[in-house]
Amino acid sequence: MDRFFSVSEIVKGLSSGNRATKTVLYENDRTNTAIWYVPPGEEVVAHWHPNSDDVWVILSGEGEYYLGDGTTQTVRAGMVAVAFKGQIHGVKAKGSEPLIFVAFQSPVPAEMIKI
Repeated sequence: MDRFFSVSEIVKGLSSGNRATKTVLYENDRTNTAIWYVPPGEEVVAHWHPNSDDVWVILSGEGEYYLGDGTTQTVRAGMVAVAFKGQIHGVKAKGSEPLIFVAFQSPVPAEMIKI
């Protein structure tokens, strides 16, 4: 199992796409970690996980993070967004550059309920 990953190499392969893309780095019986690439104007739909926390570390870009009840919070590079189990979350990329973040979910499997 790999222990080190190059975000720039992963993103390079996704940069021509026009849809939000999740690339799983690893998954085991306790947790999973993925890189999300969200082009400008695209989104990770609002959703929640009934049994898992979902922590996002924003690496680049900017987005409107969905909090539920129609409210949002701006997220940008250097921020960490935490959704505890049962909390609504998702994001729409804003601006002219893609939103790129690392997502950590635990415990797994992380069932996803779309809103």
